[in-house]
Order: sequence, then C-alpha cells, then structure tokens
Amino acid sequence: MTGESVIYGVVMAAIGGLCLLLTVVTLPGNWLMLLAAGIAQVWSTRDGGAGAYSGWTLAALAVLAVLGEVAETAMGAAGAKAGGARSRGAWGAVLGSLAGALVGTVVLAFVPIVGTLAGALIGAGLGAFVGELTYGDRRAGQLLAPAAGAAAGRVAGVIAKAAIGAVMWTVLVVGALWS
Repeated sequence: MTGESVIYGVVMAAIGGLCLLLTVVTLPGNWLMLLAAGIAQVWSTRDGGAGAYSGWTLAALAVLAVLGEVAETAMGAAGAKAGGARSRGAWGAVLGSLAGALVGTVVLAFVPIVGTLAGALIGAGLGAFVGELTYGDRRAGQLLAPAAGAAAGRVAGVIAKAAIGAVMWTVLVVGALWS
C-alpha cells in the first residue's frame, strides 16, 4: 500500500458508499461505482503511473453490476409468478417497475429517496395487475395476489442488488488499496 493507494481507497469508500445508497433507492448506484472506478483508473494513469485498479478488478466490477441488474429483474418477475402471475403479468411487473421508478422520481421529487422506491414498488404491482388483466379470465379481485407478489419480488430484488452493490463497494475499496 502506498500513500496514493490509501487516498484512492478513502475516496472510493466515500463515493462507493453514496453509490450504494443510490442503489437502495433503485437508482443506478452500482453502475456509478463502476464508472467511478473507471475514472479513477484513467486519472491514475494520466502521467504514465500505475493504475488504481487491475484489469481483473474492473472486469469483476462490471460482471457484478450486470449480475445485480439480472438479479433485480428476475426477482421482480419471480415474485409476480409466485403470486400466481402468468407471462404477461411477470413482464408487466418488470416494465411497470421501471416505469414506476421513473414516474416516482419525477412525481414524488419532494421525497427523493422514497419517491423512486415507492414508484418502483407501485409500478411493479400495477404492471402485474394490468398484465394479468389482459387475459380477461379473472376478476380484478383475483389479480391482487400477483400484484402483491410482484411488489414483494421487487423489494427482494432491490435487497439482492444492494447486497451485490455491497460486494462491489468492498471490491472498489480493497482494489484501490492493493493496486
């Protein structure tokens, strides 16, 4: 460890911590951690110096960011399926969650942290509800279980993505310290 690597480690710990908070509220914090690592890499090599990260570390961060997205999306759909949703309901949960996060961010901007998360959860439930409604073979009351399952799956997906983000944060800091 050099003095420079300690500085990178401390800076990345702070930036990564903020990015992890963004991930918890369904914003792209994991991707911002990857971007921060890339910027640190470019900055550290600007005068021919050693990179802040190894290529393996950057690749691991990229793989983890993709894995976080896959886990979050899959868990939202799986929650809808567990609640009894069929294909359209599961897809509705995924698309509704994305749309809800965007709408929640804009409409509930006065509550920045809660707005995005609430929008994503409500959007997942509404998306599953509407997706199941398109089949036309169930009454609206019967579609509440798939909608609730979609919202629960979305919560589980956010937790999984945040856990992967915590691993990314650890890799980000340790990689900077031992480069």
